[in-house]
Amino acid sequence: MRAASGILAQAVVLLALRAPPEWPSQTAAPPTDLQFIVGEAQKVQKADVTAWSHYRFGRRSEREDFDDTGRVVDRDDLEFVVTPDGDGFREELVRHNGVAALSSEKEDQRHSSSFNKHYKTLVAGAEGQEESGYSLGQLLHLSSYRFIGQEAMNGVDCYRLDFSPDDVRPRTGGLAAKFTKAMEGSLWITVEGFHLAAARAQTVRPITIALSLSKVYELKVRMEAGPVGEGVWLPLRVEVNTNARILIKAIRRRNLFTYSDFIRLASSG
Repeated sequence: MRAASGILAQAVVLLALRAPPEWPSQTAAPPTDLQFIVGEAQKVQKADVTAWSHYRFGRRSEREDFDDTGRVVDRDDLEFVVTPDGDGFREELVRHNGVAALSSEKEDQRHSSSFNKHYKTLVAGAEGQEESGYSLGQLLHLSSYRFIGQEAMNGVDCYRLDFSPDDVRPRTGGLAAKFTKAMEGSLWITVEGFHLAAARAQTVRPITIALSLSKVYELKVRMEAGPVGEGVWLPLRVEVNTNARILIKAIRRRNLFTYSDFIRLASSG
């Protein structure tokens, strides 16, 4: 049960991290303007994601489970120090629920390698398999868009793009297609530098997954990014709220992932 519910929270984090492989021109704004913004954002986002492998940083994963009345019935709080290690990351659990982590807990989390798995899927752009997760690029590739104009996000001038489900496009398989056919939201891309500064997404209809054994009634995602040094922008906060059913169990959950204390390692070059 925990492994199945983890798919919902872990995979959706990638929504906020991957740039689109292709964006169509739109009629809401001059096509050349949108195409230019998107083209630059694609290149910058790819560079930002690649640069993440050169930074040591703090990662905090907070989970809250709720009952039907909205009362918190379970929570978990994990704090890590994540360090580049070869072609991946070494994840050290330092605190669990506010106290120093036990050796057994550190070992369990080291084997889990949750961020390492997220990052490898992110870089590879994997899609089409439920266990692989899905990315913002897939979401945008399957949606329709509107250029809203310029708008400040956290004090930074940004271009805002709204997206919504596009039922005209052919359906494809996999978890990504199911979610992208049912989500709407907005993106904010910085005017200076074309970095992805924020994203908001939510489902507009229920989604059935895992051979109809699971159903997501509502999913809301909020991501905020910021500069971490040397012209690189990376996610600082990702919040995922899920209302779902897995087999016969209802899941009402809030996951909050925060990233901080980025330090570029000299040896990462």
